[in-house]
Amino acid sequence: MWTGSAASPADVTGAATRARAAFRPWPRTSLAGRETRLRAFAATLESRRASLTDAISREVGKPTWEALTEVTSMISQIELSITAHPHRCADFAGAPALTRFRPLGVVTVFGPFNFPGHLPNGRIVPARFAGNTVVFKPSEHARLMAEVMTTA
Repeated sequence: MWTGSAASPADVTGAATRARAAFRPWPRTSLAGRETRLRAFAATLESRRASLTDAISREVGKPTWEALTEVTSMISQIELSITAHPHRCADFAGAPALTRFRPLGVVTVFGPFNFPGHLPNGRIVPARFAGNTVVFKPSEHARLMAEVMTTA
């Protein structure tokens, strides 16, 4: 189903280095700019709906209807994250403290076998919208799905 090589330690270091470099300008991108990028990602997922469904079904053995439900959830997660962001990341003032949410930097997301698209996407999308960059390590049982999801 998928052919490729495992990441070497140098590959992992390189991915982290590129994510750190991408982090420098990303938090300064306006929320509207990040929202535009996430909506473009949603459109990409939508255009790959059939390929993602097929990859999930074949790799992890889900029936097609269940794989399609997972892909639909991946796409829906983007609008949900955009809508929830002002509530999740607003400054909270309460005497004597003030809580402010700021991007942390590079976030690593490990993909599970049982929901190889929906669960990582549910971490990747809010992290990116909040201004972080992400290194995604998919499940070793769902590498085709991850390739279809992330290849430009």
